[in-house]
Amino acid sequence: MSFSSNRRTPGLRAFGCTVFPGTLAFLPRRAVAQSAYRLAPEKLAEAVRLGHIRTALHFGLELWLIGALVLLLRLGVCAALAERIRRLTPRVWLQFVLFSFSLILLLYCVVELPITALGHWAMLAYRISIQSWPSWLRDQAMMLGFLVAIGVPVLVFAEWLTRWSPRRYWLWFWVASIPLILLGALVLPAIIEPIFDHFEPLALTHPELVNQLEHVVARTGTSIPAERMFLMRASEKGNGLNAYVTGLGPTRRIVVWDTTADRIPRDEILFIFAHESGHYVLHHVALGIALGIVGTLTLLWLTAQLAEWLVKRYGRQWKVGSLASPSGIVVLLLALFIFEAITEPVGNSISRAIEHQADVYGQEAIHGIVADPQSTAVSTFNHLGEAWLEDPNPGAFVEFWTYDHPSTKSRADFAARYNPWAAGGHPRYFQK
Repeated sequence: MSFSSNRRTPGLRAFGCTVFPGTLAFLPRRAVAQSAYRLAPEKLAEAVRLGHIRTALHFGLELWLIGALVLLLRLGVCAALAERIRRLTPRVWLQFVLFSFSLILLLYCVVELPITALGHWAMLAYRISIQSWPSWLRDQAMMLGFLVAIGVPVLVFAEWLTRWSPRRYWLWFWVASIPLILLGALVLPAIIEPIFDHFEPLALTHPELVNQLEHVVARTGTSIPAERMFLMRASEKGNGLNAYVTGLGPTRRIVVWDTTADRIPRDEILFIFAHESGHYVLHHVALGIALGIVGTLTLLWLTAQLAEWLVKRYGRQWKVGSLASPSGIVVLLLALFIFEAITEPVGNSISRAIEHQADVYGQEAIHGIVADPQSTAVSTFNHLGEAWLEDPNPGAFVEFWTYDHPSTKSRADFAARYNPWAAGGHPRYFQK
């Protein structure tokens, strides 16, 4: 759960709409005549242009992935590749391994990497990223390595399941995915993330900040020891601001970017920490995992239904006899990407509700610790929006479909209005 929405990746896809009672909390009668999120004219122009670029790249990548798979099937590339591999070795399992490896390499290097590179170019052009191209390419190479190491066994397993249980393969795959999801949440912060970025105990470099954060810890009544607070050296690659809570069980932790710790006032850091503490206290990581598991079941069932229809409708044209074949796995991936794109707003709507809960919690948590919680929260969102060049008016459709956080404008406007300590108000998470 991240404080910043700079990475708008679909989360909790394919899960039905969930209502969080009282999410909007108490709003006093006083209205905000002008938006609390404001950018200087030159920054505003840049934010609008960058917003259009982000939106184009977001939908462009989704459509290109789907279109590329259709082209690979329609042009007979998948069938030809499977036949060539079949001639290389009679071992069926090795055929699946080689086909899966080739497919991942093709999709990542030819389909995804060019659009990802355009995104990095835009971040460099607008001074959000400072990561050099050689460093960026190194990260992409490592990412490809992880995709191969994880993706090849997963695809081979999926291919085996379609042969072993042609009618219930999707259900067995879901059962097998549950421990993988839990394992991923466990090892991500401890093993995977340190490969890409440098982490160190927050107390090692910012002991005075840790002492101030203890005031928030005391108010929230949580047990977030200093050894679970980490600093990430984000400034080595970019100028964005962020903090997030991650991990499961023994690896659960709060991470603060060094750009956040070093470039904004301490009161605002306390608010960000309180927001992340909200995720921690409200068990949002565990909730996200649980919803993700249920959502995966729904997504896999829908994928299986569409994939079977596609084989019946286009199997002869695509030279795909059944799903229990290398080319059949490509059809499954096509169906999966289609439903991931369609159900993206569902997961993002849930994520926005969760992030709003954390905003409310964070603003209440710093009451009595900072002089003016409303102004502190508003100023934080303004610094956040300026650092990431967030468009103040992304459009209702774009926010609904692609944002996993509420827009910076809506977050700042809410913070300016939210004062449950006024006459007649009632804080949601704290008594005072």
